[in-house]
Amino acid sequence: MSTPVGYTWLAQHFELETAALSHRSYIGTRSRAELPNERIAYSVVEYFLQTYYPDDHPLAHIEFALKYDDLNLDLLQQVFHKLSAGDVASHIDKQPSGKYSRQIGYLYEFLTGRELMLARPIGGNYVDLLNPTKYLTAPATKNARWRINDNLLGTNAFCPMVRLTEDLRQAMDQDYSGRLEAFKNKVPPELFRRAIDYLYFKESKSSYDIERETPTPERGERFVEALKNAGRSPLDEVLSEASLTLLQNIIVEPRYAQEGYRTWQNHVGESPPGRRPIIHYICPPGEDVASLMKGLIDCAHKATYVHPIARAAVISFGFVFIHPFEDGNGRIHRYLIHDFLSRDGLVPDGMILPVSAYMLHNGREYDRTLEAYSKSIKQVVRYTINDDEVLAVTNRDAVIGSYRYPDLTPQVGYLFNAVEKTISIELIGELLFIRNYDEARKAIRAVVDLPDRKLDQIIKFLHQDNGRLSKAKRGYFVEITDDEIRRIEEQYQEAFRANESLDAFGNGHQQNSTDGSAQ
Repeated sequence: MSTPVGYTWLAQHFELETAALSHRSYIGTRSRAELPNERIAYSVVEYFLQTYYPDDHPLAHIEFALKYDDLNLDLLQQVFHKLSAGDVASHIDKQPSGKYSRQIGYLYEFLTGRELMLARPIGGNYVDLLNPTKYLTAPATKNARWRINDNLLGTNAFCPMVRLTEDLRQAMDQDYSGRLEAFKNKVPPELFRRAIDYLYFKESKSSYDIERETPTPERGERFVEALKNAGRSPLDEVLSEASLTLLQNIIVEPRYAQEGYRTWQNHVGESPPGRRPIIHYICPPGEDVASLMKGLIDCAHKATYVHPIARAAVISFGFVFIHPFEDGNGRIHRYLIHDFLSRDGLVPDGMILPVSAYMLHNGREYDRTLEAYSKSIKQVVRYTINDDEVLAVTNRDAVIGSYRYPDLTPQVGYLFNAVEKTISIELIGELLFIRNYDEARKAIRAVVDLPDRKLDQIIKFLHQDNGRLSKAKRGYFVEITDDEIRRIEEQYQEAFRANESLDAFGNGHQQNSTDGSAQ
């Protein structure tokens, strides 16, 4: 029978309500590590020999956890609140220069806000709080009291953890900016300009489509304008309550516009007729939203020199999980991805990555990424819900750490993959479509010199039926003969059989003239 140790022991000993541990440790008959469930990403169970078992005291198990488990600020905060400051100080006084003693002291004060009274002075060389080969880290800030380099991504108000998986390390080594610059230089300037104009429109539409909403033309255009200005405002401004509230007012139905962050409990779910509500996500209590959003701003500052995609993921997913508004959180979350990718220079000026289009086309993957966090919250939150579907969290003190200290490893990995696929599939696909559209227009006009409106209409109908004009749509073009329709279909099919790589554009500086524009 295996004996729990480290965080696993602490969670059982104190009967804590905490999200699933990414690393669980046990004492067994032989050393080994295993993935207990491939459906639970980034979860590891490790077995240690009996010689590793520490004293049966919480602080001994905390020290074991700092050595061998993944850092879990949520669980540590709950444990520290159950220990007396005197017990923690006495433990540190036994080895005041020890690395793990100092980490315990620093984390205790960081997570509880209480100052420890020590009998002996702290010594030793400065040590990193997080191992930079194991975690995504911020530039270190030296703490003289504990001789600790604080390289956490945030503050005690909001501090996500991101573990450097092998896939994530490889993704961070890719030259995304270089690929985008090469892409920009390869495409003829006029075609590139038109494509980007269309991609702004498509990104706005895709972001609404994900929410299954259709905005008015005015709201859609306002969101496009917001996307075009992404990354240009100072950081404190773009993440301020005033700025985010203005953005929320721009993109939602006017009657659901808010005057500021919510102060009430919110949840995401469904209400099937005659059935109990289906809860998908329980948002942080309203009383904690303001401090969480302040923590998000501090996190954005601390993560200034983190990889742009990782920083965009931490801030955008951090925002959507805080869920500060009743409506519009998802669209603002996706807007923030664009803002930070542009702000940090990963996306060249005047360019946009249609990330929402990728999310829309791969909806299940996006949903799983959101659920990786929302399901862990549902495991620990206790709540009541009345007949009016007003939900109240009943164990706020026990679960607030799950909101303040999320493990965003899956979300960061997801955004790296989404950016990669957006560059290699979505972006090239859109450019090729517009290039092929231009070729089809010219070729069809060589058969029948249609007016622009009729020409765009017939291409739209051909696109809907894989290059054939259906009988239902034939009546729109009674003036065109059957032979001409056949030749038009052939020209369309030939245009859209073109080379599907960037090489199809040749030298981007050799601009071919085009007649009209796609969409």
